[in-house]
Amino acid sequence: MAIAVISVIAFLSGPEGSAQVAPTRSDSILVTSPDTANAKRRGDIETTINYKAKDSIRYDAVNQIMYLYGDAHIDYGEIALDAAFIQINWKTNILSAEGLLDSAGVLQNKPLFKNGAETYQAERMTYNYKTKKGRVIGAVTTQGEGYIHAETIKRDNAGSIFGRHARYTTCDLEHPHFYIKATKMKVIPGDRVVAGPFHLVFADVPTPIGLPFGFFPSPRKRGSGFIIPTFGESAQQGFYLREGGFYWAMNDYMDMRITGDIFSLGGYGVRLQSTYTKRYKFNGNFSVSHTFIKANEDINIGRTTDPVYNYSSDSRDIWISWSHQPVTRPGKGQFSASVNAGSQFYNQRNSTSAQNALSPAFNSTISYRKSSPNSPITYGVTISQSQTTRNQRNAEGELVPVQQMSFTLPDFNFAVSSQSPLEWFGTTLTGRWIEGIRIGYNLNARQYVSNNISSGSGLGFPFSTTRGRDTVVAINGSNLAQIFRNARTSINHDIPITLGTVSLFKHFKLTPGVSYSESWFTKKYTYRNIPGSNLLAVDTTTGLHRAYQYQGGISLTTNLYGIAQIKGKKIEAIRHTITPNLMYSFRPDFGRPEFGFYQRVQRDSLGNTQLLSRFQGLEGNVPGPGLSSSLSFSISNNVEMKVKTDSAGVFKKVSLIDAFNITGSYNMAADSLKLSQISLSLQTKLFNNVGVTLTGTLDPYQYVNGRPIDRYLIEGDGFQLAKLMNLTFNTGFEFNQQARKQQAQSGAAAPTNLPSLQRTQTAADYVDFNIPWTLSVDLTSNFTRDMLTDRLMNNATSAGINGSVTLTDKWAVNYTTSYDFKNKLLSYTNIGITRDLHCWQMTIDWVPFGVLQRYSININAKSSLLRDLRLRRSNSATGRPFG
Repeated sequence: MAIAVISVIAFLSGPEGSAQVAPTRSDSILVTSPDTANAKRRGDIETTINYKAKDSIRYDAVNQIMYLYGDAHIDYGEIALDAAFIQINWKTNILSAEGLLDSAGVLQNKPLFKNGAETYQAERMTYNYKTKKGRVIGAVTTQGEGYIHAETIKRDNAGSIFGRHARYTTCDLEHPHFYIKATKMKVIPGDRVVAGPFHLVFADVPTPIGLPFGFFPSPRKRGSGFIIPTFGESAQQGFYLREGGFYWAMNDYMDMRITGDIFSLGGYGVRLQSTYTKRYKFNGNFSVSHTFIKANEDINIGRTTDPVYNYSSDSRDIWISWSHQPVTRPGKGQFSASVNAGSQFYNQRNSTSAQNALSPAFNSTISYRKSSPNSPITYGVTISQSQTTRNQRNAEGELVPVQQMSFTLPDFNFAVSSQSPLEWFGTTLTGRWIEGIRIGYNLNARQYVSNNISSGSGLGFPFSTTRGRDTVVAINGSNLAQIFRNARTSINHDIPITLGTVSLFKHFKLTPGVSYSESWFTKKYTYRNIPGSNLLAVDTTTGLHRAYQYQGGISLTTNLYGIAQIKGKKIEAIRHTITPNLMYSFRPDFGRPEFGFYQRVQRDSLGNTQLLSRFQGLEGNVPGPGLSSSLSFSISNNVEMKVKTDSAGVFKKVSLIDAFNITGSYNMAADSLKLSQISLSLQTKLFNNVGVTLTGTLDPYQYVNGRPIDRYLIEGDGFQLAKLMNLTFNTGFEFNQQARKQQAQSGAAAPTNLPSLQRTQTAADYVDFNIPWTLSVDLTSNFTRDMLTDRLMNNATSAGINGSVTLTDKWAVNYTTSYDFKNKLLSYTNIGITRDLHCWQMTIDWVPFGVLQRYSININAKSSLLRDLRLRRSNSATGRPFG
């Protein structure tokens, strides 16, 4: 059947005018005004209206009504309307549309109304294109990722939408899996959705999750709103509500998330998080958390005596995290920060991350760097902090955990890159050998402060019978003076000098080098014996004290190649590359008295003596004692194979041995044990999949009572060049590598409606169900020789497995575990189960055993608009027993 198309260009502004219809061509009608005096007046229609119908079009000229039957369509600027039937009343400026019942009584071709990015589908609707007001019956409208179902929807001339008995959801089904049900709802396009009172309905079952009113963000602009808390139970806190609060979208570049926890046994938690960004300059995030757990002596009965989970007194913990990353810009300074610091037991008591809960140490760094592309000078300032938990005996002799903290306040670096002295006088560099002589300069000044107060035991006095213990003191106002008295300050200067590389006989490269370094200290120790005892007294002299060292050397290297031509069906040739390097270095004996860096003191009552550094335990580079005239050597090996890939003669290189290195040295100035231990390392990949790494050391000397003597093994009985002292073996195999690459390429990225800011999501939250399975296995083993029994002892051997399995197109499992063969126990094990629920996703996270034994069940809405809408149930080993 033919489709009639009518184009309306202009119409009367007054409702009383009568229109004349004059067809200009067979498929269009031009509607004009009979009042020629008003022909140039602006009409009620602001732009062209195009409309068509598949069945027929009937126009009532008297009543000025147009009827469109069968797949009717109208275009009016940003407005488009499709329906089974459409009526246009030119007098009242109203469009009316409705669907058509089929033989089964099902409404077909429902009105579909589009206004820019907004979409409405309804049973019936009317719209005034002059006032831009409308009324929709049985409507479904889209707002970005969200859908609004309502019995009745009205739209005012400001564009706001009002719904009655409305449902808001991100499920795109006609009968959604879940929705937020509200008696009244208002939608401000591009701003927000306001509803109230409302509650969550999941699978047609009302839930108790609701509030008197709520705000939901619009996809055009980030919106603020309330965050629904999760609920659960633990033995320490009792029943709790966690992570409930408010999300504040401050602007397009910064947000804030304020959440809190409340516990039925007494206590609370407060958390503030913020993410920020500045395009082309920097981005970062900041968070601070505080928890208070009320004392309860009964909660640990039958559980543990570990002080981490001892709540016999009130517990207050705090944690601060800050990450700031600059965008690199030439010639501009770069400020960066990575801060993770807080109370001693915060992560063990509050963190759900295995990495944080198991880690005994955390580090923080704040730095500023500046360099110029037109200058050889660079400088920077760094402030760093580290904290470690270790055991210390208290006054009663009991081992208790203490928090050792250290600070570098500050660490200043100034460097001048290596330059040829010829450049200083403006000489043009032409590639002459003399231009290889280059001189640089590095300055480092730092002050190290720690709450670990040294008692002097670290100075290395083996004859002290009343050796003291280092003490970790609390960081507070009363201890600050003591802590700063324990500070160590140094200034280090380094002047590297390269003398260029000279080619010998076309195949050898000879490289001489000289270096000079100097350290300045604010303290210097002087030792004296205490009469009548085997103890030393240490006198500290403050001021500026120098310690310097210099050395020189020369190295010779070349490359040797060996090629075996195979000419087989697949293998063309095998090439062996050997890179030997020989280096001689000389350094004076800085332990001599004229340098003043060391002092010889009595070691015991028999008159034995030893050298002690006068800068022992301080920061800085203290030159070592003893003359060094050393010949060092290294041999690097690489083996490759040339393999034919097809009949066209295309070849590729396959590495058989990535690296096999042998290193050692011979100190000709030493009085004994001149040959050092020989270090070996091997890296290869078997079958292109199995990576193997081997490292070890060989000792060429004989041992007596567990100590080496100056006699080679080859001089003894039998023919033995060296003994294997230690060996570390590591291998890993990646099954189904193509699937792992596909997983990495997919990224499993979380959806987001934030134009500038991104929220960090865990990999378990988003699973690619197109990956059938992944599996990787790794094995690590470490051996050390016990010289008393002359046997290699296995220190540790462990195997780890991690991977994933997609059971169906809706179910997936990921897992990770490791087994300690030496102690015969399973280490940290985690199993994650994911279920795709269309518009929701369910994840089950389970740690079946160990200190961190726990489980959690989460059901999250997939849409980023409702990311914080979730149902969660969790429990932990430090909570009630399982079962």
